[in-house]
Amino acid sequence: MRKYLIALAVVALALTATAAGANKITTKTTSKFCVYVDAHHADASYGDLSVLKKYGHKTCIVGKRGRRGATGATGAQGPKGDTGAQGPAGPQGPPGTPAPLLQRLSGDFSQTNASVATSLDGVQFGPYSNGGNWGGSVRYDGVDGLTLSQITQLSYKVMYSAADTAPIGEAYLRIFLNNDNNDVVFDATKCATVVPDKNVFTTFEVVGSDSVRYDDDPCNSGDQTWAAVVAAHGSDVISGIYVTTGFTGGTDLTALLRSLSVNGHAFTFGSA
Repeated sequence: MRKYLIALAVVALALTATAAGANKITTKTTSKFCVYVDAHHADASYGDLSVLKKYGHKTCIVGKRGRRGATGATGAQGPKGDTGAQGPAGPQGPPGTPAPLLQRLSGDFSQTNASVATSLDGVQFGPYSNGGNWGGSVRYDGVDGLTLSQITQLSYKVMYSAADTAPIGEAYLRIFLNNDNNDVVFDATKCATVVPDKNVFTTFEVVGSDSVRYDDDPCNSGDQTWAAVVAAHGSDVISGIYVTTGFTGGTDLTALLRSLSVNGHAFTFGSA
């Protein structure tokens, strides 16, 4: 390497002598003076003169540029960014498929006796001359085998009528459990403390209500919340869901069941 430095020094002296002979000496301050020396290949060696101030007027010896190294490993994933602002609402979608119209009880549906029959307006109960002595039910077996905690939505739409005040004449819903050994009852009258409106359709939401009881049809312990019953008996297995009119009270008691909805599956009885 020393011979290359000597050779460059000689070149520099020659340039100085030439300039002196012409009675003109030119000087220049450089930012970097690099000598490129390749001791292993036949490539030419040369001086690299540039004006990069970042080198601070230093002399350096550099080798031939090596091959590009392998790509390093990918770094760890950075933290998740903040959630962006909500975009505008999209256009309203097309209407969904209407709930099926059931003009007869079949498949997962059945009635418990002949006092329950389908009509163009829905499922007809009665009339029961004495609603305390007899009645009837629509039975649904479409969720048999599920646990009580798996019922996330349950409602029914019904209208009742009676010749008297009928404080407990409204249709009620029961979920039978564990091969019919236990049950949860939804009572719209809240243990005969509320009289629902007669002769109008009313939709009752069972899930989330505060009018349910476990193994307590006579209301000996009072109403509970749906959440409390599920917390205590959520693993109980369903063996049938019944909507019932009668076996309670009311003179000339009748009812009309228009629809039942279970876990978002709605069933409409009668014709459109």
